[in-house]
Amino acid sequence: MRKAIIIIMLGFGTVAKAQIPQPDPDTTAKHFLIVASIKNLQEVSAAELASQQAKRTDVRSFGQMMLKDHGSAEQQLLQLAKKRRIDLPPAATGGVKPDLMLKNAGAKFDQMYVHAMVSGHNNTVQTFQNYAITGKDPEVKAFAQQMLPTLKHHLEEIKAIDEKLKMEAKR
Repeated sequence: MRKAIIIIMLGFGTVAKAQIPQPDPDTTAKHFLIVASIKNLQEVSAAELASQQAKRTDVRSFGQMMLKDHGSAEQQLLQLAKKRRIDLPPAATGGVKPDLMLKNAGAKFDQMYVHAMVSGHNNTVQTFQNYAITGKDPEVKAFAQQMLPTLKHHLEEIKAIDEKLKMEAKR
């Protein structure tokens, strides 16, 4: 009798478990695409400000590169998400407003923009490297791997501009 009760209880446990919806085992692709899309949109938004407000030509040029590269990356990302049938929330697909501190930076715009870009690109490179290594979705992983050289180039460029700014401030 005792064995029968245990078998029945185990059976109910299995039935109950089967009825509970199990989470998608690979939510990282969606999460990565959401984060990457928001980062692209933030870069484009800040780059639009840089093209209007930057005093230095190297900062303006960097902003124009951001507009081109991150605008293109966003289009690729959206096509990939559509192909993979990953729905991105509206917050990750448009309507990112410019950073108000950056927008209202005035004479300090170049310094603030460069600082934000160094910090942002360090974080972005880390995010893409992580998914490029540990990602489970092969197509999303390939996208991350494809974007890494461009992102690393952005980081090198903005660090060089940052160094110039620091050297000039010491004079």
